[in-house]
Amino acid sequence: MGKACKTMVLTLLLAVLLGVSAQAMENDMLKVGIKYGSDAMSSANLQNYSDFDGYAFGYYDSSREFTQLGYVGSECEKITVTTDTTYAVELNNEYASFDEARTAAVGCGGYPAYVMGSYRVRIGTYATPGEAEAARYSYDAASCVVGASSTGVKVFITGTNTVLFGFDCSGLYSLGILPIEAGEKTVTWFRGYRYYGGFEYQRVTGGNINVINVVNIEDYVKCVIPWEMSNTWPIEALKAQSICARTYAVCQTRHRSQGFDVCTTTDCQVYQGTSACNEHSDSAVDSTAGEYLYYNGSIVENAVYYSSNGGASEDCENVWGSDVPYLKGKTDPYEQYVASRVPKYNWSTTYSAAELTALLKSKGYSIGTVKNLYVSALTDNGNVLSVTFVGTNGTKTFQRESCRTILGLRSMRFQINGGNPDSYYVNDASSTVGLSGIYVISGSGKTPYSARPADTYVITSEGVSALEDKNAGVSTDSFTITGSGNGHHVGMSQWGAYAMADLGYTYRDILEFYYTDVTIY
Repeated sequence: MGKACKTMVLTLLLAVLLGVSAQAMENDMLKVGIKYGSDAMSSANLQNYSDFDGYAFGYYDSSREFTQLGYVGSECEKITVTTDTTYAVELNNEYASFDEARTAAVGCGGYPAYVMGSYRVRIGTYATPGEAEAARYSYDAASCVVGASSTGVKVFITGTNTVLFGFDCSGLYSLGILPIEAGEKTVTWFRGYRYYGGFEYQRVTGGNINVINVVNIEDYVKCVIPWEMSNTWPIEALKAQSICARTYAVCQTRHRSQGFDVCTTTDCQVYQGTSACNEHSDSAVDSTAGEYLYYNGSIVENAVYYSSNGGASEDCENVWGSDVPYLKGKTDPYEQYVASRVPKYNWSTTYSAAELTALLKSKGYSIGTVKNLYVSALTDNGNVLSVTFVGTNGTKTFQRESCRTILGLRSMRFQINGGNPDSYYVNDASSTVGLSGIYVISGSGKTPYSARPADTYVITSEGVSALEDKNAGVSTDSFTITGSGNGHHVGMSQWGAYAMADLGYTYRDILEFYYTDVTIY
């Protein structure tokens, strides 16, 4: 191949890679919902933690760029944002800038406000329109009474009645507050946690304020991995977690209707600010900055992970019902090396028949009194695909992830003992076989055989033999479930990543093992 052709190919390849990367990094600012919905606040405090030059007031536009409208100096270390439920006197003048409005406000004991695209001066915080109207006549300037807005907010010096700034754009924009850096990355206290970035205070429906942390994606990831793993884990495991967390975050849309991208809990990813960050975990993020998981040229939309799988991960289809090509299960040979370090890696729980009956009834299932519970199908990887409850008035089978969630189990890798188990003797032997996980071979292939017929036969070297029911006439009302692992089994095992890193594998090795046919760049 000629030099010119090689150059052209490399140029095209670079353009493709840059285009794909741009897909992942459409915006490097993430919105994290901290307080919202039923936890929304009528009053939210903010306190500086590090050296800073004050707070900037403004809003985040549709591109998540911060537009500054005003500011306060570092003398105001603690500020409070509240819903605007009081009335004020507003001067009729409009001002060209925040500084002009602030100067005018000082002269009359008021405060600057940004209202639907213009700067105003407002005075007082009156409980009723009548009180505000009575106060209005004491001012020489032309004025009117405003307030009790369903979308407005005020910024106070915490613990005082001193208003620093008013904001009301009728829900078109929400107030944003950004700490002004003083030569280092600022950190701000909110509700007991320290955060990078700025904050948005959304009040668009007349209710309380949703508090949103607006943070750079890399800073967000730094605050996720110490909580999802540990800041002391092997560096290659932390790198793998960094890429998973980064990839997962930029693809989330479930909270968009609520005004943010991700929440702070395991519903998305655990995010509790900077308190668990250290140089070790930060270096894992820095060394993989901008790297994402891709499949077939597109960013992986579900870079899911879990704690441990007990010996095998699982196909997404067998857990959540969707066939995702990069989320395929496989035997995991690595977790065994760290199983002794994993809390509750092997676990068990026991239910009585009465408890199972009450459990099903509470979920809306009526099959009478539970007499039996058994694993009725396994996946090719040995995880549970279905469980069946047998009652006096019928049966109920649960499939996929509901197998474990209906029983409150830690993982999908378990077995059930007790009740009237499906255990049979073969040829009067002392060993037994269970129908759970047994398949019927036919012209159409193999299918799970979970029924319990009166006459069941097997083919052995001695010919066709009947199965003798080991438990004929025997039953108990206690069911003990024993299993291993913790989580949904789809994607990356965090403890498996730990083990692989401990064995000398790189973060790329880890990700390419747990996700099928992916690339990282």
